[in-house]
Amino acid sequence: MIVNILAIESSRPKWSKDAFDDYSSRFNNSIKVKWHGIKPIKRLSNSNINQIKDKEGKALLSQVKSGGLIICLDQSGTSWNNKDLKSEFQKWQSYSGELYFLIGGPDGLSSECLKKSSKNWSLSLLTFPHAIVPVMVIEQIYRSWSMTMNHPYHR
Repeated sequence: MIVNILAIESSRPKWSKDAFDDYSSRFNNSIKVKWHGIKPIKRLSNSNINQIKDKEGKALLSQVKSGGLIICLDQSGTSWNNKDLKSEFQKWQSYSGELYFLIGGPDGLSSECLKKSSKNWSLSLLTFPHAIVPVMVIEQIYRSWSMTMNHPYHR
């Protein structure tokens, strides 16, 4: 299983990369994790936010291989508890293509991204710094995986 985390991001702090790499390294060979950052479009005071979101959305979607399963991180998405996320994760494991978790820029994801997604996942109603979100996503995926493996991490 290949898990791709695609994020609109201006920079990735070292602590965020280190935390992400730490969780990524904990999986056995059955899961490979990739993080791909895409530079945000510059915003000016008179910028059309919907056009910017559309351009960023196209950039994200251009990284998705044909047949890939898209999960969008969106505040209006579904919030899962650990048991529900484990169930979703088990469905993803049975999928033969790659998984793509899309994280939008400061204004969120385009409507095209949301339409093309299999699921829209809300981590919280709170807003988080962009450097934290990929770490939270990979930690939750790791937690779900550890539950399926009866690994003590999830306790």
